[in-house]
Amino acid sequence: MRLQATKLGTPPVDETTKYRLQLAELTVPTAATTVTANYTLENGDWGKTRLLDGTLTSVAGSRGFTSIDFPSADVSGSPLWIEVDLGADRAIGSVTLHPRTDTGAAGGGTAGFPVDFTFQTRTDGGTTYTTARTVTGEPNPNGAAQTYTLT
Repeated sequence: MRLQATKLGTPPVDETTKYRLQLAELTVPTAATTVTANYTLENGDWGKTRLLDGTLTSVAGSRGFTSIDFPSADVSGSPLWIEVDLGADRAIGSVTLHPRTDTGAAGGGTAGFPVDFTFQTRTDGGTTYTTARTVTGEPNPNGAAQTYTLT
């Protein structure tokens, strides 16, 4: 299952010119084995593996996933993505995105939550993706987890 973002949300209050995709957790109602991403920042608090660690809020040592920073919210020219390997072909009825919770966004709300994005799937070992859901103009979730039903 792949989350691909083309427009990023509001930057955090302490870095108002740096746009990132930031999530505390991504939950799929099935087994998930590994995470890959094309633009990820890895350090003591942030990393791909923290996206599936079961911590639904951002806490020291496990803030979640963050991409590298971009100068603009529009990343449609080079969409960023996070891919969760389920280990085998499995049905996915929904995905829940848990937003970053350790700091607010510039102007209020949640920092780094995507605005325009798609959920894509592919068969195990396949290379062709199918769009399972497209979301555009997603409002700021103000810290609340958001669940998306997939087709």
